Amino acid sequence: MTVITGKNAKVMYGAVTIAEQVAWALSGYVQSVEEVTSFGDNVKRYELSDAGDAGKITFSGNYDPTDSAGQQALATQCKTGVKLTTLYLYVNTSTFWRIAAGGNIIVTKCDAVQMQRSKVGKISFEGQPSAAAMEQIGTGT
Repeated sequence: MTVITGKNAKVMYGAVTIAEQVAWALSGYVQSVEEVTSFGDNVKRYELSDAGDAGKITFSGNYDPTDSAGQQALATQCKTGVKLTTLYLYVNTSTFWRIAAGGNIIVTKCDAVQMQRSKVGKISFEGQPSAAAMEQIGTGT
């Protein structure tokens, strides 16, 4: 079993690495089910219902107001409602997650800045995959 640390992880928008990010997360795909238990059943029964939920994307890090091609560009896309197809969540140098073909990512939260006295400023983003699930590309370590 290979253990992977976050040392080489990163968030990229197209060919640009989003500056100063220190954490990203996928909430995971959730298949939609509906209970179909009938009279006389001893155990609840379920069937697939409707479409699954591709989950949510979150990433955060140190606030860098000079990152015009990264943090500021994503904020612009969020505020104008542009749907992204080139947002990549890297696990390491050869493995990353992206939206599958036919889908897009809507940036739903941006400019969530937190400043504290005597601490580094923080910023966070959230995204909603739409019309397709996230997919892993590569299996490197």
